[in-house]
Amino acid sequence: MNITNEQKKAIDRAKELFGQEWKNEIAKAWRTGVYKWGLNSNEIAALQHLQNKIGHSGLEKIK
Repeated sequence: MNITNEQKKAIDRAKELFGQEWKNEIAKAWRTGVYKWGLNSNEIAALQHLQNKIGHSGLEKIK
């Protein structure tokens, strides 16, 4: 899967903030549009672009 450096950094930050639940937290944010504390606006934008690019099914493939 081809993701940008910014998207990778945002994913890494989510992993740091949310631990093992990082995919669940991103998926919930994608469903609701509400992101938890700790992510800055650039990280949120990168994750939103990632949603548009890969969707929920693509999120499951990221390690």
